[in-house]
Amino acid sequence: MSTRSAFSLVEMLVVMALITMLIAMLLPSLKRAKKAARDVECLSQQRQLMNAVIAFSNDHGTKLPLGQRSWPHFGMLDLYEDSLRSYINDLSVLRCPLDTDVGGIARWWRSWYGNPMDAGDHIALAPHEKGEVNYSYYYYVKMYWAVDRTSGLLNGHELAQYHLETVQHPSELFVSRCFVRHDDEPGFTGLQVAFIDAHAEWVHKDRIQTSCAPWYGEYNLDWTCQGIYGKDLR
Repeated sequence: MSTRSAFSLVEMLVVMALITMLIAMLLPSLKRAKKAARDVECLSQQRQLMNAVIAFSNDHGTKLPLGQRSWPHFGMLDLYEDSLRSYINDLSVLRCPLDTDVGGIARWWRSWYGNPMDAGDHIALAPHEKGEVNYSYYYYVKMYWAVDRTSGLLNGHELAQYHLETVQHPSELFVSRCFVRHDDEPGFTGLQVAFIDAHAEWVHKDRIQTSCAPWYGEYNLDWTCQGIYGKDLR
């Protein structure tokens, strides 16, 4: 009596087809899981940055960071390279794990100025660091611009020294955001943001109060109504 010791060609093809189907079914789930892990890592990095801001404030009589330069340099470069440099051990935390190519800040810089940033755009760039840095996180201008309490609008480019206790809604005011999209849907659906109470989360647009200056963008939260005194969550 003979015994069968090998698969037939048809059986092998069936098995290969089943494996291919299983891989096709699992890949989307694996991609979503990978992206979710990177979203979590991004939030962790944003919390680290808020802890650095709080540590700076505690060391400077509750003052919040303020530089010599205004927008966009302070909220994109100087905050990290000057004010918080001694509070951030590794500048790699400034790059969102979902960011590709150059960082979100560098992409915005190219779009706004028409040229990549270079060493001359920095005031505290170490010699070994390149001019176009891969940062992803933006510190909102309302955190260092004066606000007209009557109109609720910022006094453009007028710097103001605020304190940690100036923030009246610490768990509802967006302090910084990630410049990378953290959704899989077309169009704008929300923001990945950090708060001065050192928590960070992705916020759907339905929970966001729109800008007090919609001509700059409905969800441009530089222009939160009442600035640093206001709140961004509904």
